[in-house]
Amino acid sequence: MKAHTGNILDYKTYSYLKVNETEVEETQAKGTKKAPAAAVFKDYAYGVSPELVARHEEASTDYKRYDIEGTKDLGINELKGEGDDIVTLDFNLEEKSHLTGYFSTEKTAGYRSVLARIHVKRGAVARLYFVNMDESDVANHLAIAAVLEEGAKLDCYVFHMGDSDEISNVKCYLKGDESLGNIQSIYLGKGDQRYDFVYDLIHEGRDTTSNLLVDGALMENSYKVFKSRIDFLEGSGESRGNEEEFAILLDSSARSVSVPALLSHEDDVEGNHAASAGRIDQEMLFYFLTRGFDEKTAERMIVDAKFAPVIDAVVYEDKRETIYGELKKIMGRRDNVTK
Repeated sequence: MKAHTGNILDYKTYSYLKVNETEVEETQAKGTKKAPAAAVFKDYAYGVSPELVARHEEASTDYKRYDIEGTKDLGINELKGEGDDIVTLDFNLEEKSHLTGYFSTEKTAGYRSVLARIHVKRGAVARLYFVNMDESDVANHLAIAAVLEEGAKLDCYVFHMGDSDEISNVKCYLKGDESLGNIQSIYLGKGDQRYDFVYDLIHEGRDTTSNLLVDGALMENSYKVFKSRIDFLEGSGESRGNEEEFAILLDSSARSVSVPALLSHEDDVEGNHAASAGRIDQEMLFYFLTRGFDEKTAERMIVDAKFAPVIDAVVYEDKRETIYGELKKIMGRRDNVTK
């Protein structure tokens, strides 16, 4: 496959860190479905790369557009296409509408790129879940772009649970006054898995609120790059942005790199960000060991507790149990690991 660069940092850092960009595989697959962006997205940058966005717009293998009025539950949607897949999802929420939906990928081989564009109009509310459980032979890309109008709210949950390498790009633009964007995500790296994540929250309107929480664990030789930005643009006074990213390193060979940024063109804003990576808290581990649990069971319980608030936010009970089951299966790989 050919490749180009993607997930490019707008604010460059030291080149030796190798986080300013990443290599994006291209696919020879070409669908027949056109997926032009809604006019509101024309003024915004989004997606893993411009080349990949263009492929989605010109040659999607699967395209779904959801125009939402009133209250709508899209239920559970499993993206199980054969061969190489270029899937585009457009969500257009009319004023004061409410949307809930769950989208998961479970692919065994090939290439998959998913692009979701979410336009939440005045006073509307969207609650969406995106879950990756693809296997290790899948080249996987995920891009989510959201534009929130006045008083709009988005709750977006992203679960990186697959075995494949993954490049993901999430951008939420708080365009309208008093809009609210909540993004929560978990990831669990294993084997030689590679993650490259971008999570950006951009404030345009006044009195807007963004919350980003990303929790993860890395085992074996897995590697993660996390790039994020809270950006208060001119005109976004009285706004608040919160960003937290925590990584548990279960093995000394696992690596985590975080590049958070907090930018502001206003002085009447509140921004908070925190990022940390380290081994399991030894005091907490000791607590479990003194109560009769073996080390691997204690380790699983600590990871479960860290991920539980995000998983428990899934409103579909059967899928909530599926995610917990996948977490248990992945952590089961630790049973034969010696200290």
